Amino acid sequence: MTPEERTAREFVSTFNRSELDSFVELLDPEVEIHGMRGTSKGREEARAWATKKPGGVQQTVLIQSCEQAGDRVLMDVKREWRWEEDDELAYVDELAWLFHLRDAKVLSWQPFEDKEEAKAAFTA
Repeated sequence: MTPEERTAREFVSTFNRSELDSFVELLDPEVEIHGMRGTSKGREEARAWATKKPGGVQQTVLIQSCEQAGDRVLMDVKREWRWEEDDELAYVDELAWLFHLRDAKVLSWQPFEDKEEAKAAFTA
């Protein structure tokens, strides 16, 4: 496993476990998180983005596949959304996640609902 792939996998792992200090350590100081609600820039905004609010539906990200080319990593992921109160499954969705890395740190992260669009961005 390359350092880039290891970092991307650890991004998912620390996010799932809400280990925010470890999560932030994986990020380049100039990181951009392109979330569904806009772009977060820098480590502190990324920390706020990754902070889960208690209660309601919580997500766990499962990596389905992972490939790397140069400074990019593309993952197919499944997100399981469960009710925090009783761990009952609310729904599942599948996305592609594209990482750009610099010196084995996450410089950019972007989710894609359209996996073909993600693949095109990965190979561009």
